[in-house]
Amino acid sequence: MGIERGGEVIAGVIFNCFTGPNVEVTIAGHGWTRGFLREVGKYVFDHLGCIRMTATTEKSEVIAIATRLGGTVEGVMRDFYGPGRDGTIIGILRNEYRFLS
Repeated sequence: MGIERGGEVIAGVIFNCFTGPNVEVTIAGHGWTRGFLREVGKYVFDHLGCIRMTATTEKSEVIAIATRLGGTVEGVMRDFYGPGRDGTIIGILRNEYRFLS
């Protein structure tokens, strides 16, 4: 799922490892809108029927986006992206997601 401007994808979410109650998401780009974030939530929570989505990242910008959405930092996986590059795990629950109507 992505945002396109001027024929170029500027932001997107990739859905990985769907387990039923959870789906792992990869977040990239910039230019996020409330409408786009609402559609991500509708897809994950309404269409897929998940009760949570999980993001793992080393980027502070992605952590900030995920926590603004209602997510909680749940832990750190040491050296997840290689030596000295930890992965932060953020869980976003359906009842905490800020952009569902």
